[in-house]
Amino acid sequence: MSRSDEVPPLFLDRLADRADYAVVGPTDGRTRVLDTRRMPYSAVCHVERDFGDGRLSGCSGFLVAPTVVFTAGHCMFSRPRRLLLNRGGPTRVRVTPGRNGATSPVGSQWASRWYAHRRFVDQGDVMFDIGVVVLPQRFPSNPGTFPLVAKNDSALQSVRAHRLLHIAGYPGDKPAGTMWEHAERLDRVAPRALYYSVDTCPGHSGSPVWAQPGRSPGRVEAIAIHVAGPAPHAGGAWGCRPGVPVAPAGAVNRGIRITPDILALSRAVLSARTHPSLVPLHRSR
Repeated sequence: MSRSDEVPPLFLDRLADRADYAVVGPTDGRTRVLDTRRMPYSAVCHVERDFGDGRLSGCSGFLVAPTVVFTAGHCMFSRPRRLLLNRGGPTRVRVTPGRNGATSPVGSQWASRWYAHRRFVDQGDVMFDIGVVVLPQRFPSNPGTFPLVAKNDSALQSVRAHRLLHIAGYPGDKPAGTMWEHAERLDRVAPRALYYSVDTCPGHSGSPVWAQPGRSPGRVEAIAIHVAGPAPHAGGAWGCRPGVPVAPAGAVNRGIRITPDILALSRAVLSARTHPSLVPLHRSR
């Protein structure tokens, strides 16, 4: 019997889910996005991973170029699976921009390459929980892309005072493939992270965190990648399962802040260059 036969896939999924917690509370303010064909929602992607057992499990992501998707590192790399199966990355990744339940406005693609940040893979550094997915070709009908913006502390404090943060993605507690959005104020700024009370649940990981520039109505800027929240309730992620209470006031979720080094990483991927900060996971390590 192989080691993979000894380890139930669902057990590994539960271990991986511990890295994908998030909170809803003190009330659930999420609303379903009904028109996913318009920007910025058309560029928000349902990211499905097959970790070798044939089942597809969901995360979120967003197009930053016609063939490049940003997501959370833990969506692309599973430490429990690497420790128990010696295989940390998925065997297949499918990307569907603007998915709306059973409807895929621009279709889906199987990715050609996927990566996670080296600091996250090798050291478990949650401040580098960043993943990148590369697609083999453009979608025939352009779903649009999110511009990445590395705002300095002063600019982020201005967002905190005057703008809302928006998150849209594919939470696992809602009907399969449906997109849900919420917006709240930015709570706190840290060197590599943003903290906010925007409601999210597991499956939202990898979603874009965006704000609208003050003098540019209709334009959006991705300023972070949503990744997680505080430690979950004993029954699971706060507010994301029947019987589990919503989070108490003051609980916050976290996104990895877009910084100049992440922009440099993005430019390398866009120019098809290898970046030393990215670990390829589309082949055995």
